[in-house]
Amino acid sequence: MWSRKRALAPSWLQWLVLCITAQLHLAWAQTAVSTLLVPDTDTVIAINLPPDSDDINFYVSTPNWYQYTAFGFGSSMANSLMVVMYSSADGKSVTVSPRLSTGNTEPVWTPDVHIAVNDGTTINSNSDMIVNATCKRCRALGSGLPSIQTSAAAPIMFAVGPSLDLNSDDLDARIRRHAAYGQTTLDLSKAVGPGGIALDAAGNVSSPAASTTLARDDLHSDGDPAAWAHGILYAVVALALAPLDSLVAGALGRRWPCVHGVSASLYFAFVVGAMVPGVLVSREHVLTQQYRTPHQVIGLLTVVVMAVMFLWGFALSWITRAAKRRGQQPPEGTRLLAAIHRWVSRLIWVLLLVNVGLGMKLSEERLALCLAYAALALGVVVILIPVYFCIWRCLKHKEKKDEAHELTIYDHH
Repeated sequence: MWSRKRALAPSWLQWLVLCITAQLHLAWAQTAVSTLLVPDTDTVIAINLPPDSDDINFYVSTPNWYQYTAFGFGSSMANSLMVVMYSSADGKSVTVSPRLSTGNTEPVWTPDVHIAVNDGTTINSNSDMIVNATCKRCRALGSGLPSIQTSAAAPIMFAVGPSLDLNSDDLDARIRRHAAYGQTTLDLSKAVGPGGIALDAAGNVSSPAASTTLARDDLHSDGDPAAWAHGILYAVVALALAPLDSLVAGALGRRWPCVHGVSASLYFAFVVGAMVPGVLVSREHVLTQQYRTPHQVIGLLTVVVMAVMFLWGFALSWITRAAKRRGQQPPEGTRLLAAIHRWVSRLIWVLLLVNVGLGMKLSEERLALCLAYAALALGVVVILIPVYFCIWRCLKHKEKKDEAHELTIYDHH
């Protein structure tokens, strides 16, 4: 019997060693995780690097009230890999989009990076996006693609979008400029281990080996002041300066052309001033970098035609004044040129009114704001049309009166 027990001892020992190894393996898997905590946005990002593999396992928990949540590997957006996450089209899951960034511009989806979305990826009852995914071969993307550091102080970036809805299954969906962003380092050397990312019963990351908290001072609020400046200046031009210049030209242009010159100069200066931030904003987004959207095409066309009309008006004024100094009537063709100047200027105003609305649509402004602008623009047009008509009637009446006065003087002589 004793000899039989001795024969069985190695078997029990093997089972004991196997159980201990399994427990150690499970413990290693649960602790081979590095986490980034962002308390101000209630976001947790956990990363695991499986050994003998170029994959990256990651887990993200973040509120769904942002347009997107993103993290990236690197100390700056230039030549970096970004992982952008946003709600799917049905609002029940999460779209995980790998994107490459070339600078402080909108990152672009790349088909060269594959992310496998694993079980557990969902939007839960608390409206939190839960992402459990694997970035395949992301530690060896190849030449021409970003390299990812896995050191004890690996740089990592974080950003959230504005409070807007983005429900899309499109990996290349448009995203707005981030509302907040930050950069820190993460100890990824302790994230190397098998087993992926283990969660406890509450769905939290179990015993991470390393944890970094993004401090409030390192999370920077951001906005798009150039876009706001562009929109506000163009709205002022379309709703105030353009109609004011038309009123001045109609009521005072013939008697005091210098006043019209001042109003036209102010009008043109505001248009150029509004164009500059618009060009800066266009460089930040993929859709607008080629200047092919209707808003950009109409805007550039309007500026060019307006510059021509601005010089045209000064040339007509100079010709008229020169003729009067010589005691002569202006050349006959100036009437036609003046009529062209007036009607093209009115067309420019209409294009400005329409283009501000197109710009609001392009920037995905809220429907209430778009409707408010449309109502305001329509109100300005409805009010000013009868005013323009009255000015036109008064000028016509004055012309007839002046002609009758000249005929009376001629008959008297």
